[in-house]
Amino acid sequence: MDVDLIADLASQAPMTVLLYTWELDDETTIRWTDGGFVRWGGEVYRALTDFGVISRTDDIVDGIDNEVTACTIEIMPADQDAHDAMTAYSVQGSRFTQHLGVVDFATGLLIGEPDLLLTSEVDDTSIGSAAGAIAIHTITEEARMLEADDQRRATDAFHQSVYPGELGYSNKTTLRRKRYWRLDNPNNAIR
Repeated sequence: MDVDLIADLASQAPMTVLLYTWELDDETTIRWTDGGFVRWGGEVYRALTDFGVISRTDDIVDGIDNEVTACTIEIMPADQDAHDAMTAYSVQGSRFTQHLGVVDFATGLLIGEPDLLLTSEVDDTSIGSAAGAIAIHTITEEARMLEADDQRRATDAFHQSVYPGELGYSNKTTLRRKRYWRLDNPNNAIR
């Protein structure tokens, strides 16, 4: 975290700003703030863009054990074209980042370098809580790694796709009783 940012966050009344960047595709990047406008990295972040305005952001929830970091952002689209662009199937997996910055009240400029809160990707979209809102559900790369992948199970078909001709799993699903390896079978008699 930037030293100037840390110092200003520790002040009595820092004027914080959240910066959102959504890379819809190679040509379209949406840059939002949670209010007003801010210039950062040669780009302008606005509360109201051609795509609409962010109406609500859930807290970023850190995963515990097998849970994952996720966040939901609700957006009020500007029009039907914006709605269609943000809910298109092709945006699934697009990059979404959130930064925390502090604005100098006198100049309107950012103090220090904004801190990265979350780098995520769009998982899916749904109807938001407000009328006409879109809920954008984002998850992290770590969340993708924790998802079950039914194609990669300890099955004979998968094993042979990785090791063709190897029959180590061929009887796996038909085994009904334990077979002990490198040991004599246990004697079932009671002594």
